[in-house]
Amino acid sequence: MIQDDIISELQYIPESKLTELYNLVHAFRLGINDELAGCLSEYAPDYVPTEQAIQQTWQMVSNEKYHRS
Repeated sequence: MIQDDIISELQYIPESKLTELYNLVHAFRLGINDELAGCLSEYAPDYVPTEQAIQQTWQMVSNEKYHRS
């Protein structure tokens, strides 16, 4: 699974760069959540996705992109 690959790569990141990496990943995740909410609002304007729904969708999209290549 791609998450396992990402986690294994973390061991090669110098500790001095981990804060920078965290900030990048966190900002990316927030952007994904905003993008997902925007897509869903087209179909159901009153829908507010739960954290669980966001995580499930994120995992599904990640798996599709990872396994397509």
